[in-house]
Amino acid sequence: QEVITDLGPRIKFGDQHFSLRPLRLNTMKFFSREKIAKPRFEMVVDQELPMLFRIAVRMTLNEAEAEDLVGQTLYLATKAWDNFDGAHPRGWLIAILRNEFLAMKRKSSARPTVALEDAAEPSTEGYWQEIDWKLIGSQIITLLDRLPEDFRLPIALCDVEQLTRDEAALSLGVPIGTLNSRLNRGRNMLRTLALQTLGDPTHQPL
Repeated sequence: QEVITDLGPRIKFGDQHFSLRPLRLNTMKFFSREKIAKPRFEMVVDQELPMLFRIAVRMTLNEAEAEDLVGQTLYLATKAWDNFDGAHPRGWLIAILRNEFLAMKRKSSARPTVALEDAAEPSTEGYWQEIDWKLIGSQIITLLDRLPEDFRLPIALCDVEQLTRDEAALSLGVPIGTLNSRLNRGRNMLRTLALQTLGDPTHQPL
């Protein structure tokens, strides 16, 4: 038995065009214990494109540059798709996005790097769980863009896009210990900004 999923005619992003054709799945194989087949590239792009653009904006802090960055990322992903094993496509796309962003920065102008250490940082989980994201989420994102890139991106991936820490570490090409340290340090920096700008975001008036 076949199931046909209509994915729409096309995806257009910048100068890149992606044709979308019906996806045919054999339901017997789909529900069996056999390894699930590699997803279609168009299906992955359709699902992850908004997330890629949000992360690109966090990287570049410029929507026009973010659009160019995502377009180039999709172009490179199209060429590399046949050699990709299909595991963790979200992390794979973010890794391409990050590598292209770093290449773009090298072509422009070098900037001073932030001195980083992998020393353990106090956990900030409780504070972030108490924030009312629906109430002040947009203000937090604005403050997030003021952080250095090395601390901004872990928060964007883990707290905004809800990637696991393993996925975020893989996407950023850093060890999990480094990711944890940067995430906690970034959260502390963002918390300080929030307290200075918004007061205590965990205690909003009713």
